[in-house]
Amino acid sequence: MRRVLLSLVALAPLAALCGLPLQMTLSDMATEADHVLVGHVIGVDMVDGNGHPIADSHAQTGPDLNNVIRLRISVDETLVTTAEKVPKVLLLPLDPLMHYSLGQIKSAHETDSTRRLLLLKGVDFSPIQPGVFFRPLLEKDEVLRIHAAAHQ
Repeated sequence: MRRVLLSLVALAPLAALCGLPLQMTLSDMATEADHVLVGHVIGVDMVDGNGHPIADSHAQTGPDLNNVIRLRISVDETLVTTAEKVPKVLLLPLDPLMHYSLGQIKSAHETDSTRRLLLLKGVDFSPIQPGVFFRPLLEKDEVLRIHAAAHQ
């Protein structure tokens, strides 16, 4: 019995990590980014696996669900881009494997006007990794330095 308990205690930190969103370093994000923008959240929505809107604030995302919560981001400034035109508003999905409810995310962003760096990739302005796209605005100079060095 003691051996089983010790095994469970030893594995607990690994189980906890399974519930955390993927983390990336500033350097990795800046190197992989095709677009470095400044923006702020102006809304939150949720769609099901077929792209149909979901309004139920208790609806959730997670590994066995096909729902996706998206942040509606107003682009305030373009710092770097490979695109000819940057949309004024982007819909950026949170990691659909994370356990969130629509109400939880709406509540977290309803009074959030914080301007942040957006590091995105591709012609469709996608997150670098699922749900990974924000950095604090105070990291702007470092992001631009790393991005420039990586894209010479």
